[in-house]
Amino acid sequence: MSETSEILFQRMGGATGVAEIVETMYSHVLADQELAPFFEGVSMERLRSMQYHFLASALDGPANYTGAELNAIHHGRGITAVHFAKFCGHFATAMESHGVSKRDVDDALGRLATFRDKVTGDANVDG
Repeated sequence: MSETSEILFQRMGGATGVAEIVETMYSHVLADQELAPFFEGVSMERLRSMQYHFLASALDGPANYTGAELNAIHHGRGITAVHFAKFCGHFATAMESHGVSKRDVDDALGRLATFRDKVTGDANVDG
């Protein structure tokens, strides 16, 4: 398959590549003084697994995501658009460090951005 016809999940390294990106991303997130407090007392093993399955689904990969409602999971945690942007920045850094092309980083970030309002609890006029 050419790079343009292969699905984004595969271009990002498939199951192994995306799992490694998630691992790298959370090492950056947990080192971030603004974001780390959100993960205190959280099972990181469970979170990494849920994040992997969520991303696999968002990136057109084989999804085994439970469909856990993002609003409910993040509600009342005080996550702002600034926090979301920082999280996405760590995701971008992790993708780049694993050799994901600029185009695919942008594509993946665009897909993640569609979930911002569900994570932050901001009003979403689209429903």
